[in-house]
Amino acid sequence: MGTTTRIETPDGGCDAYLSTPSSPPGPPVVALHAWWGLNQDFRNFGDRLAGDGFTVIAPDLFDGTVVDTVEAAEKFGEQLDEEHNAERLLGRAAAALDEVLRLPQTRGTRAAVLGFSFGAVYARWLAKQRPEIAAIVTYYGGAWDPPGDPSSAPWLSHWAAEDPYEDPDDARAAVAAVADAGAISHSYEGTRHWFAEPSRPEFVAAASDLAYRRTVDLLRQALNGSSS
Repeated sequence: MGTTTRIETPDGGCDAYLSTPSSPPGPPVVALHAWWGLNQDFRNFGDRLAGDGFTVIAPDLFDGTVVDTVEAAEKFGEQLDEEHNAERLLGRAAAALDEVLRLPQTRGTRAAVLGFSFGAVYARWLAKQRPEIAAIVTYYGGAWDPPGDPSSAPWLSHWAAEDPYEDPDDARAAVAAVADAGAISHSYEGTRHWFAEPSRPEFVAAASDLAYRRTVDLLRQALNGSSS
């Protein structure tokens, strides 16, 4: 079970959910939530990673707002005005990275960043700006290429086979553009967007578990010896 903590950010601070392993310190991971907000699915995901030995911080990008329908998420997205607030949200992700790297429950000087859907964009963007990022993992998102030079961190991407929110051609092009950095992508047959979130009707347990195992494998590979 994780705890809620407060982190300092360029826009004045935000809450974050911190999950630590039973025998810290653990390799650090920044987890960025989907457009539902920092809901119980994402808190549980952080706790699950902590159970596998990682120290995970998940910043609340939405200041406590949590929604559970597409209609509510779309309405909140309009209020959020992401076009004019993207840099502020990226600043929160960067502040979470700074926070997790300095925690005593963390080992190493490099971290992984992980994002679901909405958060996937900021995961890739953060990796372009911060050389401390040793690996990127995205779930059904991240095809849009954020500004900046490509990251040299390996990128593991999980895609739904049937997804109205992500064009498969765009996804393939995004992965191919960073193939030299060790990009790996998987498409999961019979899945839709949000297939890895247990509270969603689109949840597919087998695909979610396979994606999780692949995620843990990459994180362990990338973060072992991260202090070098």
